[in-house]
Amino acid sequence: MVEICWWRKRRLLEHFHWWKKELSFPYNMKPIEKSWVFLLLPLLLRVVCSSFISVNLGVKVMKGQSVFLSEDNLKFSIPREKDACKVEVVINEPITQRVGKLTPQVFDCHFLPDEVKYTHNGCPILDEDAVMLRLYRFTETETFVETFILRVQLLEPDCNIIKMRSRALEVPEYYGLSRAIDKNVLTFDYDRKINLDCTISIASSETYLPAHGQLIAGEVQQEQLRGDQPQSFFPGPKNSLGQQCRNKSCTPGLGVIHNTKMSCEEFLRMGIRYQHLDPPSPDNDYIPVRLDLTDTRSKTLHKTEHAWLPVQITGGAPNQIPKAVPEAKFTLEVDQFILTTITTTTVDAEDNETPKSLLVFNITKPPPRGFITHLSDHTKPVGSFTWKDLSDMLIAYQPPNVSHTERRNYEVEFEVHDFYFERSLPITVHLSIRTTDTNAPRVSWNTGLNLLEGQSRPITWQHFQIVDDDIQSVRLVTVDGLQHGRLTVRGGKGFIFTVSDIQAGVVHYHHDDSDSTKDFVVFRIFDGCHSIRHKFPINILPKDDSPPFLISNVVIEVHEGQMILIQSSMLHASDMDSSDDYILFNITKPPQAGEIMKKPGPNLIGYSVSSFLQKDIFDGIMYYHHLGGEVFEDYLEFVLCDSHEPPNLSDPQVMVVHIIPVDDQLPREAPGVTRHLIVKETEIAHLTKKHLYFLDVEDQDRELTYTITTSPFFSCTHGHSDAGKLFMVDTIPKLVKDPAALALRSFAQHAVNYMKIAYMPPLQDIGPEPQHVQFIFSVSNQHGGTLHGICFNITILPVDNQAPEVSTSHLRVEEGGLSPVTEEHILISDVDTKQEHLLLLLQRQPQHGTLELDGIPVNEGDRLSCGDLRTLAVSYRHNGSETLTDDILFAATDGIHFVEFILQVKVLPVNDEPPVIQTGLVPVLHCLEGEEVVLSSEYIYATDADSDDMKLMFTLARQPYHGLVRKAGIAVDRFTQADVISGLVTYKHTSLAPSKISSWYLRREAST
Repeated sequence: MVEICWWRKRRLLEHFHWWKKELSFPYNMKPIEKSWVFLLLPLLLRVVCSSFISVNLGVKVMKGQSVFLSEDNLKFSIPREKDACKVEVVINEPITQRVGKLTPQVFDCHFLPDEVKYTHNGCPILDEDAVMLRLYRFTETETFVETFILRVQLLEPDCNIIKMRSRALEVPEYYGLSRAIDKNVLTFDYDRKINLDCTISIASSETYLPAHGQLIAGEVQQEQLRGDQPQSFFPGPKNSLGQQCRNKSCTPGLGVIHNTKMSCEEFLRMGIRYQHLDPPSPDNDYIPVRLDLTDTRSKTLHKTEHAWLPVQITGGAPNQIPKAVPEAKFTLEVDQFILTTITTTTVDAEDNETPKSLLVFNITKPPPRGFITHLSDHTKPVGSFTWKDLSDMLIAYQPPNVSHTERRNYEVEFEVHDFYFERSLPITVHLSIRTTDTNAPRVSWNTGLNLLEGQSRPITWQHFQIVDDDIQSVRLVTVDGLQHGRLTVRGGKGFIFTVSDIQAGVVHYHHDDSDSTKDFVVFRIFDGCHSIRHKFPINILPKDDSPPFLISNVVIEVHEGQMILIQSSMLHASDMDSSDDYILFNITKPPQAGEIMKKPGPNLIGYSVSSFLQKDIFDGIMYYHHLGGEVFEDYLEFVLCDSHEPPNLSDPQVMVVHIIPVDDQLPREAPGVTRHLIVKETEIAHLTKKHLYFLDVEDQDRELTYTITTSPFFSCTHGHSDAGKLFMVDTIPKLVKDPAALALRSFAQHAVNYMKIAYMPPLQDIGPEPQHVQFIFSVSNQHGGTLHGICFNITILPVDNQAPEVSTSHLRVEEGGLSPVTEEHILISDVDTKQEHLLLLLQRQPQHGTLELDGIPVNEGDRLSCGDLRTLAVSYRHNGSETLTDDILFAATDGIHFVEFILQVKVLPVNDEPPVIQTGLVPVLHCLEGEEVVLSSEYIYATDADSDDMKLMFTLARQPYHGLVRKAGIAVDRFTQADVISGLVTYKHTSLAPSKISSWYLRREAST
């Protein structure tokens, strides 16, 4: 390590006293400002020449606020592409950063805008602050270090949010209470129209404030005093608690407030009071508050402001300066070359108002030889330290590395600063360095190593010096340390080596390139007779070689078709080596269902991007926009890149987006669904997901409801009105056609999935043809989205389970004649068989004729079709016998069922036979003269094969000579055989002369 212009340190020290003597201040400069100059003066003395610093103008910041560094404030003359360069904030110098803090602790020399920030804590006392920085320039073989001061000028804010009224809080007496903090004491000035959430934090643990009291909230309950108490005669101030809280216990009804965060409105409504606890105390105390304005949409921090609310304590004395404790020796005996601890026995101080642990010792006159150091890194000098570090024995004096033969005496001058930045009178400590008379080896110089992560550096005589009477015999053995690296000697393993190896620069430390910042080596140093152990510190500056990594990547939930702000709580990356603000999210696989948008402002139009910075997330301008499709899981793949050149890339990362369905989508039919059912007319058919299946696009697990808006109906004209019905299978005991089953009007998809819904065909036979049935339904989701007018088709297949039906009418045929047999005589019907499939089988021949088909006799067992009847191809031929009837036995069949029937034949007789007088008749009629005798069948009777015997007509061919033939008393010339049988025909003798015989002739006719 090469410390720039180290030779100038001595010259600066020589001029120190001249600076103090000759430095003059303006007549109007405040005492506190003068003390601040003296506070910074020792630091300025330790600043080496700024050969690498081209601009150091300091920075201006409003009190209570923060500011980012830019190249206008601080710039280095180191080319970016030449050497690695880092800046470290020195944190073990408590005289610096008294009222603020610079972050991050380590940053690149070529820092980015909005990367390095100074934040003021709100202290109103000081008008200046200082930050000690250490610059490291790393070459391949050397490390250059330069320490310098960045001045911070603190300005009174002109547009702050926290507005204090002119009337400050006041405590009327020791242990008293102030009035409540309300809008009369404090107001908050910010734009309440925009989406900002205002919160107040009381950070007592960070600032050690209030120093002499506490904050309480609640209503004060005054204790009722008895009449025998003296206080009852002389009441004190209204807000006095007197002796009640000397043990730091509050009165009933009051609660102590420590580190609390609440809304700004609640802070002013809680009735928070300051309670004094610690007399005697200064006449002023402070209440530290922090105000945060957070964007309610993005949850990102919009602005932060700090303030110290002053509290005036009546009766308190002005703050007194610290003073040295007289019991201390103020002398330190030191052995030559030996690092010696400074304790409170050597130097000590106290202050009535500030706890000892908060006192700061500032070295105003460093020792002319050697230096004061902190044991956390004893290779570097410090210019200030705290009483706590002094008490913990972490402060030491490193004597010079030059040997001498007589005692040397030096002086160190300190100033002690209290919590309120008052400084003590100079305190002088005498250092007496004894000569050494030991023969053991001693370390006379140890600066440690400074290197960049992953580098190697030689341990040279400039870093580590040893003195001994026989220096050539000294050996160094590694006994501890090397947690993040290794030692080599001339390229080989370095377990043991000599002083000559160090002087030759062949001992190297190699860092293992891990993300570590400290390492050390403990050497056992021996010369053959004596040995010591010594720690060699190694300071490692991080380099930007690690890719960023995610520390927060939660599933983003967004409503369908909406846009959601990507908050840092959802997606947040970090980088150990560079600013988190400039981590680049490079999208390698964009989302499929949405897009990543950047929306620079509330009223500005957003646009799709393929990459964005984490700073954009912090600023609340990055959004995920869902495009509205029915895709409810989305993701994007990205790679994290830092600001290094070339950038360090992370492994591919995935951000998952869950889209919450918005119930604006109607149910959708699942792919492959037929919405068509085929069923036999005699069976029951279940509706399954194959036939009926709709999905809720928003959530497939949600239930859908089907409502039948039009009951099943035949799609074509059909004789029956019953087209079947849908029913719940659990409502009937047996899965058969049951008229008692209730028709469904609505059902759920769940019932379809579990085969609880079935279709029952019509109870009547549908006929020989397949029938097409439809019903109309609607499907609805749970949020009212409904599809209307959906048609479901059902094909009912006929089943031949009915026998043919036959109706006949008599066949009339003339005797001996031929008559066709048509559908008027035989009508065959079958509800489930087509007419052309019906057949007639001749089972038995007619007895009095023959059955012919196209003139050819039909034999028993022959088949006739209905078409034969229709085309008059079938006929019956009578055999001419004198029969009046005949019958034919047929069987009608549909191929499965057989039905026998008889066709009756009625024969119409033909009158082709003459009547025949019956034989055996009485040939002579005897009649008395003048009398009348019945002409009975004994005398006249005939038969006719073709006619009805009763209708045979008898006609007189010649009238009798001596009488008349009468019927019912009237003379007739004809009468029927029925008249004869009835006894109506008589013979009346009419002649005056007796006649033995009278004759007449009859002609018999067949009456038809």
